[in-house]
Amino acid sequence: MTSSTVEMNAPGASPAARRPSLARRAARRLGAGTAALAIGAAAVYAHTFVMDADALDAPLTTHAVPGAVAETGWFSMRLEQVVTTRTIRLGTPSTDPATGTETVKETEQVGTPDIFVVATVQATSADEPRRLKNAWLRARDGRAYQVTDRVLGIYTRAERPVQHGWWSELDYVFEVPKDALPGAEVVVTASSTNGVYDGISPGRYDQLLPEVALSLTTDDAAARRLLEEMAESVRLVVRP
Repeated sequence: MTSSTVEMNAPGASPAARRPSLARRAARRLGAGTAALAIGAAAVYAHTFVMDADALDAPLTTHAVPGAVAETGWFSMRLEQVVTTRTIRLGTPSTDPATGTETVKETEQVGTPDIFVVATVQATSADEPRRLKNAWLRARDGRAYQVTDRVLGIYTRAERPVQHGWWSELDYVFEVPKDALPGAEVVVTASSTNGVYDGISPGRYDQLLPEVALSLTTDDAAARRLLEEMAESVRLVVRP
């Protein structure tokens, strides 16, 4: 007995019927073309999100109103008090060993024809100790004033590292014209941790450093009151 293999077709189906029709093949080509166009359009659109050099160098800023905490991934800060004056008195404390009484000897007086803005903040680190000495007063129109170099960091504590786990008090002193006050912010940027590279190319590796922007006052009326209630003088004392 011999055996044979029989190939069976579905009833009524022919080889031509099993092949995709011209219409179906055209539809597939059209779909593939449409997908390619969509991908190309998405790539062009995504290209518009590429940051330029200025955007890459810009810090990540967290804003806060007076008394509110501005939190970054590195540190947190809130504005406690703002005082204006034209005179700052600098003092050094000493303690009587017999009585334990502390006295302050004023060693210098600093004046200005403009105004000094003394901003007192509370700050804490999210992890390792951080120095938060890079501060500016930024006016509404974009003018920026660095902390004055006429008051050393030993009086303001701004050069001391802020620790994780508790809040430290820092003072920032700015010398500015009166018209810089309405709408102004105290801007504090985290110090770079790039070491030797900062000396080779300052600012080149500082992209996206976190910073806070703390509003000095709630509104222009409060800024006017701050000027009207200007202190005759402010004393800053060296603290251990």
